[in-house]
Amino acid sequence: MHALVYRKSVPRYLLMRLASKRINNLETGRFSPLQLEEAPDPKLPTPEWVRVKPLLSGICGSDLGTLSSENSPYFSPITSPPFVLGHEVVGVVTEDNSGFHAGERVVVEPALGCTVRGIEPPCPYCASGRYALCLNVAKEDISPGIQTGFCHDTGGGWSQGTLVAHPSQLHRVPGAVPDEAAVAVEPLACAVHAALKASPTRDDTSLVIGAGSVGLFTVAALRRLTQAGRIICVAKHERQKNEALRLGADEVVHPRETYRTLPDLLDTEAYKPELGKPVVMGGAERVFECVGASGTMEDALRLTKPGGEVTLVGMPAAKSSLDLTALWYKEVGLTGSYAYGVEEYEGEKTSSFALALRIAPEIKLQTLVGPRFRLEEYREAIAAARSAGREGNVKVVFDHRS
Repeated sequence: MHALVYRKSVPRYLLMRLASKRINNLETGRFSPLQLEEAPDPKLPTPEWVRVKPLLSGICGSDLGTLSSENSPYFSPITSPPFVLGHEVVGVVTEDNSGFHAGERVVVEPALGCTVRGIEPPCPYCASGRYALCLNVAKEDISPGIQTGFCHDTGGGWSQGTLVAHPSQLHRVPGAVPDEAAVAVEPLACAVHAALKASPTRDDTSLVIGAGSVGLFTVAALRRLTQAGRIICVAKHERQKNEALRLGADEVVHPRETYRTLPDLLDTEAYKPELGKPVVMGGAERVFECVGASGTMEDALRLTKPGGEVTLVGMPAAKSSLDLTALWYKEVGLTGSYAYGVEEYEGEKTSSFALALRIAPEIKLQTLVGPRFRLEEYREAIAAARSAGREGNVKVVFDHRS
């Protein structure tokens, strides 16, 4: 079966890093690390693993960063190329195994922690339900890999064949959740984790910077799963603005109004220094940075109230140059939010994925998915994902159903 295989080499990595303008479509052209190949289905690492055929698979910002070599080399020792990309997956089980039946629809929770790897006893993070922070992602039953889609042995969603998953990674999809919604449950689960981790109160103002899929899903999770009071979103494009308001934002501002309109909305003032960005004296109690660019990360720090907290939800680019004076002067807390896990919600322990599946029908998640591309159209699909916001799209996906 055909699959999109990522093959890394130092010369290709350096070429992609140098080609910042992506001249001649280097991301998908002759010198790209991504190629459409005939690839065998992965073997089951142990008999309990389950074989899943992808129906739809999303294109994530981390996938795009991997292709353009904008991601940090931080992950190089804990991934195992060549691998089939694709970690946002809804699929069908192909044969009965481990309590799952052929034909059942499932979403894949891609984190490859201790349980998945057959490690006993589990590391402290996996034992506490924070398995995305597993210390053993390069050990035991399978090759190194933080997630499905970045591991040689599991396969990934960008394939016409099958991938393999440990039964602990699979969540059954309710009948009320169509394929187009289920494929976006993974990024929605990331937003659920970020929202619950920050846990804003009714008296807090939450500022979400960025309105791609991560930002929009964060707005939705804040409004439906936390006690968040006022939510303000920074959105660049018209559809992003409309969706942010639909999903629960109280106000939306354009990025060019970041230091004009936004300080007034936050009941504070901005002062222009001799050089650099304005100094904002007050700000929001909770700020969610959902872009991953150095400029917006610095904006997040400057727009946070003294003693407030910034959560980095978007994956940061490899190189960031930040003026951290605002963090120091205003005693701002800076925290990361990676992936998902077991959450405390309404006095009970439940997974980020279960909560994402719960709210998917409420927010009409399927309306945020598309356009859809066949695997052979991967060049067009990746280009569409790159320009999603500008073109009025939120989540671009591969459709294997035909």
